[in-house]
This record gives sequence, structure tokens and C-alpha cells, in this order.
Amino acid sequence: MIRRALTEGELNGLPKYGLEAQKIRALLVSYGLKYDFCRFYVGEWSEGSAFLGGLNGSFVLSENGRCDFGELTEFIEFVGISELFCSESAGEQFALPRKKVNVMRFEGVGEQCSVETEPPLGEVYEVLKTAFDIEFEPWYLDMSHRVRHGVTAFRRLDGSVLAVQHNINGEALLSQIATLPEKRGLGNARRLISAVCAELSDSRVYVVCEDALLGFYRSLGFHRTGAACLIFRE
Repeated sequence: MIRRALTEGELNGLPKYGLEAQKIRALLVSYGLKYDFCRFYVGEWSEGSAFLGGLNGSFVLSENGRCDFGELTEFIEFVGISELFCSESAGEQFALPRKKVNVMRFEGVGEQCSVETEPPLGEVYEVLKTAFDIEFEPWYLDMSHRVRHGVTAFRRLDGSVLAVQHNINGEALLSQIATLPEKRGLGNARRLISAVCAELSDSRVYVVCEDALLGFYRSLGFHRTGAACLIFRE
């Protein structure tokens, strides 16, 4: 049975570790349970459970034990979930279009340097829009909310930016990494990533990337630890 979580106690069974679990926790800390556009669900079966958290139709799934993926598929269709981030093993259970992405963990030694720790979000967006197809208003509303609640932090170095999407239970995720076109090829993104990894030396630092960027992250000291899936509902 899958039900909407109305109290934080219903999410106590969420695994302590794992990329998917921390993504859900980041949403919970940022938004809580009071907004209808940010929802959390719990599925319980005899041999396992599942936790879903999502914002505006884009959800994350963290499973614990054996889940009923038939029921989960029906639920996705019923609720109108447009996109689902989940583990590779979970993704293979859904009869829905999917794309596999790589999960990389930093195992190198970061090099410290001076980076800007609170760049204005408007200026961050001006960099990101040169690399990603994102609309300003929904991006700004979400990121400003996460920053205000201490979940997400941005860093900038000479035309390159990145987000520490979250750092929860000793697991940090880097995302939204981009460089202004006129600053590309100078090594600024490499220096920024290395500096942030040094800053986060007490945590396990991850990035999620497509195959084309495997070599780039490996050259920085990241190693592939597995894969995740993006599920799309047609």
C-alpha cells in the first residue's frame, strides 16, 4: 500500500545512507510537509518499503528491501509523476522509458584555493543558462528556498560555478557545474571542483554524470561507484 506522508515520523524508515535517500531528505528539510507541490509518499509491503519525495512532478525513489514495482508503476501513472530518479536496480523494474547515469565518488585529494562562497543567485543563473536549458523563475524559487534553509550552497571561481546540492549524513552531492563560454578551457571548473572537494573532505562527495563526462571526472579523482536511472512517464 502506498500512502501520502503527513507527518515526518512516517519517513523515519528512510535509509540513513544513499544518494536517493539524501535527495529526499534535502527536499524534506527544504520544504517540509506543508506545501502541496512538494509531496512525500511511503509504500509498505511484507518484505520491504519505498519512500518517494518530489517537487512539481519530479520525484526521487528510495527503496528498502523488496518492493512491489507493479504497484509503484501504477502509482506513478495515477499521481502523474513526470520524472523519477532511482537506483539502477529499481529502474530496471519499471516498464517505462529510462536513461542511465553514472554515480561517481571523489577518492582523490582536493586542492584548496580561494573561492566565492555566496555568489548572488542571479549571477549564478547567468552562468548556468549557458550550459543548461533551465528557466529562471522555477530554478530561482527552488534554489533560493534550499539556500535559505541551509540545504544547498553555491560556489564560484573565475566564471565557473557549482552547487553543493546537499551534504547530509556525511554524503555530499555536487551538481549544476558550468563555466561561462569565454572562460572555458582554462581549468577553472577543475580548480573549483577540487577546492570544494577539499572543503568537503569530511564527507563522501558524489557527482552524477553521463558517459561523456566520465573521463573528466576520473581525471579529477572521481571513481564510478555505480549507476542511477531517470524514469520518464510518456
